[in-house]
Amino acid sequence: MKKTKGYLKLSKKDIYEKDFEVEYKGYKVEEVDSFLDIIYEDYKYIESCEQEYIKTIQDLENKIKSLKRDLEDKISLLEKSNSDLENLTRAGVNNSAIIKRISKLEKENYNK
Repeated sequence: MKKTKGYLKLSKKDIYEKDFEVEYKGYKVEEVDSFLDIIYEDYKYIESCEQEYIKTIQDLENKIKSLKRDLEDKISLLEKSNSDLENLTRAGVNNSAIIKRISKLEKENYNK
């Protein structure tokens, strides 16, 4: 993210400390000072907003990283659970086949 300092040619300090030469038929010093005071206050506000936005962006980036880690953990857990389920399903089929075979052998032994 680019900071406003890269875009703005003046800082609030530059505006605050700027002095103009007084010439005959020039601008009213009080009017210029008053206008520059307004600009100075605007710059202060812009800089404070920029700091808030930078902090908000950093907080959101950290939250995104945390959510990505959580998501990766959940995906890993789901993959492991899926693998375990497949193993249990195979084991269940094997157990079912064994039970059927035992049942068949028992029937054969009792029928003899």
